Amino acid sequence: MSSGGDTPFEVKLGRIRSASGDRHVQGFFKKVKSGARKLSRSGRGRRGRSVGRAHAANAMFQRRVIVKVHLVRMDAKGKAAQRLHLDYIERDGTGREGDPAKVYNENELDADKAAFLERGEDDRHQFRVIISPEDGNELIDLTAYTRDVVKQMEADLGTKLDWVAANHYDTGQPHTHLIIRGQREDGADLVIPREYIAHGIRARAQEFVELELGPVTELEGRSRMARMVAQDRFTEIDSDILKRAKGFQLDLTQSGGLRDAPWRRKLARRRMGHLEKLGLATPAGKGRWILDSDMRDTLRLLGERGDIIKAMHRAMNCRDHGRFLDASMIYDPASDNAKPMTGVILDKGVADDVNDRAFLVVDGVHGKPVYVAIGGETQLPDFTKGNLVTVSPPSLDPRPSDVTIDKIARANGGRYSATLHLGTDKSARPEFIGAHIRRLEALRRQKVVAREADGSWRVPSDYLDRVRGYEKQMAGRRHVSIERHGTLKLRQMQTAMGSTWLDEHLRDFDDNLDARGFGAEVETARAVRRNYLIKQGIIEKSQHRLRQADLDTFKARDLDDAGAFLSEKMGKAYAGAPQKGRVEGIYRESIDRASGRFAVIERAKDFSLVHWRDVLERNRGKSVSGLVRPDGVSWRLTKGRGIS
Repeated sequence: MSSGGDTPFEVKLGRIRSASGDRHVQGFFKKVKSGARKLSRSGRGRRGRSVGRAHAANAMFQRRVIVKVHLVRMDAKGKAAQRLHLDYIERDGTGREGDPAKVYNENELDADKAAFLERGEDDRHQFRVIISPEDGNELIDLTAYTRDVVKQMEADLGTKLDWVAANHYDTGQPHTHLIIRGQREDGADLVIPREYIAHGIRARAQEFVELELGPVTELEGRSRMARMVAQDRFTEIDSDILKRAKGFQLDLTQSGGLRDAPWRRKLARRRMGHLEKLGLATPAGKGRWILDSDMRDTLRLLGERGDIIKAMHRAMNCRDHGRFLDASMIYDPASDNAKPMTGVILDKGVADDVNDRAFLVVDGVHGKPVYVAIGGETQLPDFTKGNLVTVSPPSLDPRPSDVTIDKIARANGGRYSATLHLGTDKSARPEFIGAHIRRLEALRRQKVVAREADGSWRVPSDYLDRVRGYEKQMAGRRHVSIERHGTLKLRQMQTAMGSTWLDEHLRDFDDNLDARGFGAEVETARAVRRNYLIKQGIIEKSQHRLRQADLDTFKARDLDDAGAFLSEKMGKAYAGAPQKGRVEGIYRESIDRASGRFAVIERAKDFSLVHWRDVLERNRGKSVSGLVRPDGVSWRLTKGRGIS
């Protein structure tokens, strides 16, 4: 090649051609799909098993990235959820310096959230993506990395993407929350192939990490595994151990296989020593151990508990008063000893963004702070630090409807039907009977009852016992029940004109409050509240406990004040809701008062305020009908479904 006078040129990489040499373009989707098929066949035949083992053996020498994709239907509920999610990913404490995270896009470091929401108003769906590189701490710029990944996704999908993202640094592993509109550049719906979601995005994300950091060297891979030896969580070494074990019996004296390099066996022996200390392995001779059958679940729980205790220490930093915090303070709703507990929310957050696990830390009135898992991050907006809540385990007892079904079935040869129910209770309304039918339908799917051809139900003689077993089985899958005692904080309750949780505490006097933490605060607040009510002339000085009539008076005053305000705003008269009977109208909105949250039910000439329930939100602006009872309101919504 001559120098100096040659025409300069620039090398540009073309698209990857097929391996067969026929010059046809091999698209990324085709490669991903082909790779997915190969992986699915990797367990078939000698060659397949060899490929699978080779892939697993090299796993420690890859730049691994966790990718989670969630499709959100943009109906009314989905749109509201996306608004909350955008607020959530910008929450305090998630930025690199503990500041709020900033939403960015392709060109802006501080993107306009409202404009993004407006552009997506007519989307059929949108995508939420979490990208979590294992080596995220080593990347120079997580924002630039995310932009590179999205640009590559655009090339793969053949369209520009409308997206926003935010980086989180509040966990041990930095990660990015990415929201992508479900619309292509030409206005058509954006459809991402299943294979690309399952494999392609992760493959592209890993490529860019390796491009910046280079491939993992064998020394780095060994060091990474060595750090796992003494960790109290489920590690990759443990996964190797369980794959090698036969019937929970491990023998490290025999070698063989691609994963069985001497250095791996050495790390496995050291790990077994740590598992022995944890009581998860018992020596059975030189190089042999018997593993605990619950080893995997126990190690995963230990890993979660370590993070939980750290979260509790952060929350209790200013108020622990010498109280010892340990893993026993995790609220376990499935435990036989689980009981309702009331307290104040000290902190809330997300324990695991990737798996969407949110939590509350609650300081109880009896001196015990607890960590409460509440499901996904969509639950967090319902709670605020300082809110008073009661946390309860799922009920394992049969429901009142179960008792009624059992009673009717016993009197009718083990059969239940709407006709038999009406014959037993002529005052039962259709929506009330419908609630019993829906309960039976749910239990039919669990083979507790059977539906006959004529629409009646065959109910076994041990129906209530079977229901208890079903409820216990379901308890492990359910999250706790959390009752929020209004929006007021304890200090605000001291001078509020309404029926508050503090007034209930003065009615049902509790002398067993703990002298530490929130219990001491409640003791002081009770005294302040009582003195305030005496000065207002509401109770006598000699009265130490409140009566239920006092609470009813507080609530009536509160609702009268709210009614007067809304009457002026709506131009209609306020009519108090009946103590029992039917209330009908259009559900307009909910309002928060000292006495709780109430629904505004509007009619042609007036409106009423009744206790709000979340089932009403799906019928905002629509007609509803409710039956007021002492224990609450049973709603009949526009679709004809009774909600008890």
